[in-house]
This record gives sequence, structure tokens and C-alpha cells, in this order.
Amino acid sequence: MFYINIKIALRNLWKHRGYTFINTVGLSIGMTCALIIFLFIRQYLSADNFHPNADRIFRVVSLGNGTEGKVPMMGVPVPMAGALRTDFPQLEKVANLVQGYHLVEVVGEDRSTKQYYREYGTAFYTDPAIFDIFNFPWALGEPASLNAPNHIALTQSTATQYFGNWQNAMGKKLKLSGDETFYEVTGIIKDLPKNTDFPIHLVISYQNFGNATSMRWNSVNMGHNCYVMVKPNTDIKQLQVQLDGYTKKYYDAKDPLSNTHLFQPFSDVHLDNKFGNFSPRRYTPLQINSLRILGSLILLIACINFINMATAQAIGRSKEVGIRKVLGSNRKQLLFRFLAETFVITFVAITIACIVTEIALPVVGNFLGQQIPFNIVQYPVILAFILILWLAVSFLAGLYPAVFVSGYNPINALKNKIAQGNKGIWSLRSVLLIFQFTVTLIFIIGTLVVLKQIDYFKNKSLGFNNNAILQVDVPTDSVSKTRFDTFKQKLLQRSGVEMVTYAYTPPSTASNNFTSFYFNNSSQKTDFLLCNKPADEDYFKIFGLKMIAGKPLSKSDTVNGYILNETLLHKLHLKDPKDALGKYIQLNRRPLAQIIGVVKDFNNLSLHGDISPVIFYTSKEEYASAFVKLNPLHMQETVKEIGEDFKSTFPDQFYEPSYYDEYIANYYIVEEKTAVLLSFFTSVAIFISCFGLFALISFVAIQRTKEMAIRKVLGATTIELISVLNQSFMKMIVIANLIAWPLAYILLNRWLQGFAYKIDLPMLPFILAALGSIGIIVLTVALRTYKMTTANPVEALKYD
Repeated sequence: MFYINIKIALRNLWKHRGYTFINTVGLSIGMTCALIIFLFIRQYLSADNFHPNADRIFRVVSLGNGTEGKVPMMGVPVPMAGALRTDFPQLEKVANLVQGYHLVEVVGEDRSTKQYYREYGTAFYTDPAIFDIFNFPWALGEPASLNAPNHIALTQSTATQYFGNWQNAMGKKLKLSGDETFYEVTGIIKDLPKNTDFPIHLVISYQNFGNATSMRWNSVNMGHNCYVMVKPNTDIKQLQVQLDGYTKKYYDAKDPLSNTHLFQPFSDVHLDNKFGNFSPRRYTPLQINSLRILGSLILLIACINFINMATAQAIGRSKEVGIRKVLGSNRKQLLFRFLAETFVITFVAITIACIVTEIALPVVGNFLGQQIPFNIVQYPVILAFILILWLAVSFLAGLYPAVFVSGYNPINALKNKIAQGNKGIWSLRSVLLIFQFTVTLIFIIGTLVVLKQIDYFKNKSLGFNNNAILQVDVPTDSVSKTRFDTFKQKLLQRSGVEMVTYAYTPPSTASNNFTSFYFNNSSQKTDFLLCNKPADEDYFKIFGLKMIAGKPLSKSDTVNGYILNETLLHKLHLKDPKDALGKYIQLNRRPLAQIIGVVKDFNNLSLHGDISPVIFYTSKEEYASAFVKLNPLHMQETVKEIGEDFKSTFPDQFYEPSYYDEYIANYYIVEEKTAVLLSFFTSVAIFISCFGLFALISFVAIQRTKEMAIRKVLGATTIELISVLNQSFMKMIVIANLIAWPLAYILLNRWLQGFAYKIDLPMLPFILAALGSIGIIVLTVALRTYKMTTANPVEALKYD
């Protein structure tokens, strides 16, 4: 019986191959979207699931005092790990893990050649205990070697990149930027799995971390993490209570900026968007859930499309059903026969979806910043999902049409007078189409608003100039600092260079440094932190920062005065900028000096966040980059010339310039990817919804063929006939807009709340979506029904 049903199904599908093709394409698109999203989410959520003691691993995090209350920080004070080892017997292992940014120098065997490798954020200082906490096995050597200073371990891939063969890397020597020490390779770590939040390429003995012996509790380095593994059956709540006592034991009770600390379960770290983690590619739970919803909606639209197509086609098969019932087929047999057709279509659709997914995954993975495997042998859960997807879509899309068709009365079916049920606006087919339109409208409105917000980001003034500025990271060792002035003078002699300045950071950056301070000779620190920006005397000219009181920085190698921004002025309760001049400020670990000026506010962070209180001062010891203002007409040539000057001034260092405006543009890469995803899903939704519309128009056209013929005989024109057919669809699109508008408003308003600087939700995207949907309706109805409305009415009436 099964074989017969499949054979009949194939014959019928071929007979109605136009509908079969449309149904297969629609379902395959929906299934492809669902499959790709499942594979991405499965891979993303599987991060670091290979650690056997994951349930006993915790990260210690901090809550510091910022400009607007408590600030979550994934870093901890340097002495934290040592204190935990001493005071917490419940902890089986405690380890530091400090993210470093280094240029690695690999010297050739003959000592005459050197290769440089940029390990920014992929080099880590750590203790051997980290390898007891996490399952990162070694291929050669032992973790205990990291107990000694000047020892380093590489991953297999990194060692191969440096030395050609990781098995020959043991005992080799390396140098790190800003450090004249030679490090010996004492271990090779097996390559970490791709689904890890630890981008480790090399690990360095914690003994070499510059502040390893610091006992300062009031300073937190965001990259200085502390991981612990508790003993079995430890009461975590009681452990947290004990940790809370740290504030009283180690912090000054009079210090208003004392941090508090928490034990964060390791299982929460991956999706955490509060404290963050080491991964450069982070997606929040909201984004993951949004992807789930988008995939589900696209799949649901595809299934609705199938239902509408199948029920529209069913009218043409009413006589077939009547004949089969007269010849003895019961409803159950017909039900299975029509379901068999659905299963064949969905099987072909899921097969196409798998092929398209295999082809598209590299592109999608690159776009989302995640390697996505598609191996059903290695990951049986993928095969299980494919089977579940096939069965679920088959029943979801096929059950109603099968029940609908198999329930025809045989006499009415043979007379082509089948019961149509509710023909009004609230028929099932109409409700399903309204749902399709509603989802599509939300997609269209959402895409337009996201694009509008991105355009606002790109065009809003940040309060400084970032065009034609080249950032060149400079070496920070003591010898290199003596060459800063020489390098600057060489650059200024180039015709393509207009200005040069040294600074710790540019005006706006994600790598801000916040510090505590004393104001106006007070004996107590202020209750908020400020962002400190060491810079030389040319900084304000290059970036176009505007002074509103006092004078700019003057040439000096050390602190000789402070300049505040307006936000800091207001935080200090000073109304007139001139009132700040002459007052004293002392930053943490920096000398007492007078306020000499006030600068107009600028965005020191991305437009996601508010402006921080900022302070400027000269301090050659803290400069880390040179910023070069270029002549826009000769930028490429000048960049090469700057490289020549860099090499001649710092011969053992690596030259890797970057354009500052590109850095700023990367602030909004998540929003741009969101816009691309929404545009894609909107296009898919429109495409599939048009198929659904085509199906319902076909259904209506068949139902109303004779009515249209009579109207034509009575004198109706083609345009009037098309208008009549359009009426019900116009009602549907109006209802869909009434539903979509408030939903889109609520969702987009919530999304915009995540930005400190945002557009007012405009009406134009809503109006454009409404007009666009009406245009699609009118065009689709006209194209589908033009032939029917221009046909000879005699053809439709002659059989009655």
C-alpha cells in the first residue's frame, strides 16, 4: 500500500508540476533558512561544552563604580587569586588568565632573519592551574613549566606558523613587543576546538606579567580574569556570602569606589552580555532568540504558502476525489494518499535544503563570524533535526489540505459543487494570508528603521574629526620612547603629512582607561571614575576638538595641567567652564596639577553609550600610538613613506597602520549585519508571501470565473473586473497593516532603547511598507487574473 501511495503521489505531482514546483521551492527556502539557523545556534551554544568539570567552574567578576552607578567588569584586581587561595579552602583550583596584546618576534636559525606575528588578544599570561580547570591538553611538555618565568607554550597551529613544524618548536626562542627578554618554548598545546570563547594562540608564564606582584585592590584590568574550580558539593550561596566579606577585609572602608565581586557560573559566561568574555564574536540571548523567531516565522510562512496552494489546487481535483470514493476508497485511504504527496514534496524540499545549506554555510559562517560544521556522522543531532524538520513540516503543511480534500462529498465533488466553507474575510485561507502579510510588513518596516538608524550613526557628528587619520601603534619600551620626537619630525617632513600627535588612545575607542581621582585638594576620592586620555600638544588640532575655556595642552613629557570635558565639569557640579580653571585634580598614581582648560563634549564611546567624563594631560610615558593627519590626495603613497620612516626609526618593530575612520565604522558592524539579515529575511518573506498570494488568487479566480463572465457580459471593463477581485485582498492588507503597525512599533521602540543616541521612530517606513504591500497586491492580482478577465465569457458559460 505504501509503495502504491508513493507511486500515485509521484504521478499526480508530475501531472500538476507547476504547483509542485512552486510548493517545493517555497518549502525548500523555508527549510534552508531553518536548517542554517539551527546549525549556527547549535554550534554557538555548544561553546566550551567539552570541559568535564564545567559545573564546578566559576569566573570571578567585579562590579565597579562608574559614572552612572555600578559597572560590570569581567576583570578582577591582581591580588584576587592569591587571596582566594589563602582564604577559600572550598576552592580546589584557582588560576589567573590575563589577555595580552603582543607582537611576537621569531628569529631564524641563522639569527639574520626575523619574522613578526601579531597576537593581539590571542596571547595570555596564566598559571599551570588553568589547565587543571579547563580541558586544554598538551601535545608536548607539561603545564608545570609555566611556574618558571620566561617560559611560553604555543598551540600546534601557532607553532607550525612560527617554525614550520610544531614538533620542532620545543626549546626555540621568542621575543615579545616591548620586552627584550627571550622566551623559551617549553610546551605545545593541542589546538583548541573551534567552539571555544578562549582565542588562545600562546600562553606565557604569569610570572612575566608586569603587575603580577601588585597588591593594589582599587585597580581592575578588564583583561585580568580569575577562574576557580570548587570542590565537589560546595555550597555556592555560602561561598558568595564569604566573598562579599572581601570588601571589608581588603578594601579601604572610606573608599567610595570599592568594588564588589561575584562568582559567575561558567555556563553563564558564553551568552553573557553584561560582563562579556574573551570571544571577539559575541551574540546576546536576545539576538539568538531573535534568530530562532525569524527562522520559525520564515518556515511558518512557507508552510502557510503550501496550505494555501494545496487548498486552491484541491478544487481542480474534486472530481478525482469523487471518483475514488465511488470506486470504494474511504476517507482514511484518501487522507494517506494526499499526505503521501506532501511527504514526497517535503522530502525533495529538505534534500534541496541540505544541498543549498552545504553550499551556503561557508558564506554564512564567514558573515556571522563562526565556523559552522554540517556533518551528520560526527553530529547525529543534526540528522535528528533534519528528520524532525521533515516530519514536522510534512504534517504541519500537509495535514489540513489532506483532511480538507478527503472530506469532499462524492456526489457534490462529481458535480463540481464542493462545499467551500466560509468564503469571507475570516476563512482559514484568508487568515493565513493575513498572517503572512503581517509578518512580511513587520520585516519591511524593521529593515527600513534599522537602515535609518545605521544612516544616523554614520552621519551624526561625533564632536571630532576622524577623516584621513592614520593610527600607527608605536613600541612602548624605554629605548623606543626616546625616538618618538625623531619619528615625529621625519613624518612632518613628508609632503603628504599635515600633522602628527602622540596619545594613549584616540578620542573615541572601546579601549578606554578609567581611573579614580581627587578634586580640589579633597582628602576623599570622588564617587565616580573618569576616562583619562594622555596626549601631546597637537592632539586637539588633529582631531578638531574645540576648547570652550582656558588653553590647550602645551609641549611637555610629563603632566603639567589637566583639561576636562563638559560632562566631567557637570559631574563636578560646576556650571561655568571658567569656574573650573585653576582648581586642582590628582589622578590615581599621577601628580597633582591645575585644571587649565575645558573642551567641548565629544563621543568618547560609540553612539550606543553616553559620553563619559574625560580628562586630558601630557604624559610621554603613557603614549601608545601616533596619529597622522594625511593629505587626502596622496594617502596611499604617504602610508608607504610612513612605513619607511617607521622601519628606520624602530628597526626591530612591526609596522601595521590602520585608518581611524574604519575603526569608527566597525562600531556598528552588528547593526549592519542585522540590517543585512533583516533585508534577506524580508526578501524571502516577500517572495514566499507572493507565492501564497498567487495561490489564493488562483483559488478565487477558479471560484469566480462564471461571475466574472457574467459581469463582463453585462458590460464590466477589464479594470473593473480586476478591481472587484482586488477588493477582498485590499481588506486583507488593511487588516494586516492594522496588526503589523503596533507590533512593529513596540518591537522597534524596544530595540532603539539600546542606544544612547537614536532616531525618533519615523512614520515613513510604516507608510512605505503599507504602500509597497498594496502595490504588490494590485500587481500580483492583475498579472494573475488578466487572462481570465480578458477571456471570451462564452467559454466560461457555455457548459451551464
